[in-house]
Amino acid sequence: MKVILIGYRASGKTTVGKLLAMLLKVPFYDSDSIVEEIVNATIKNIVAHHGWEFFRKKETEVIQLLSEKGGCVIATGGGVILDAENVKLLKQVGVIVWLDTPIKDIIDRLIEDAQNDATRPQFTEDDLAAETMDIFAERLPLYKKTANFVVVTAGKSAPQIAETIYHYLLEAGKISKSKK
Repeated sequence: MKVILIGYRASGKTTVGKLLAMLLKVPFYDSDSIVEEIVNATIKNIVAHHGWEFFRKKETEVIQLLSEKGGCVIATGGGVILDAENVKLLKQVGVIVWLDTPIKDIIDRLIEDAQNDATRPQFTEDDLAAETMDIFAERLPLYKKTANFVVVTAGKSAPQIAETIYHYLLEAGKISKSKK
């Protein structure tokens, strides 16, 4: 069984995914990191040199690769839900969990990342906060439509979020108690 984490960039998918994978005793994969490995460049450089369309094509290739893996936890890129084929494939192979993170938390994390020259390139030349609010609003219906389960992350630590997902999987009969 695969657990696929979706949500806007900086919503905590990688951090929570690693913790959840430890709880479930399964491998963890980050689709963005795998794209970076395949292309041998950061997402920021991939987008700068090849554009978002090229990145999305590579992302789809990685999603197809990961769909063939056994039980695992997958942290997806924030825009994975923009491609209907990605969504269809992910729904077929696992349980999709949306980390519904407050927009203020996302903006704060993105601002902090920008100061550290992190790998999250902006989508536009607009103000980071304005851009984030606009794109988040566009994607919100897609996250809602795609998710099998939603975790509201406000006021929760990453370990608490991982535990919430674990208990959901247990109660939904997706895992057995002995798994932990």
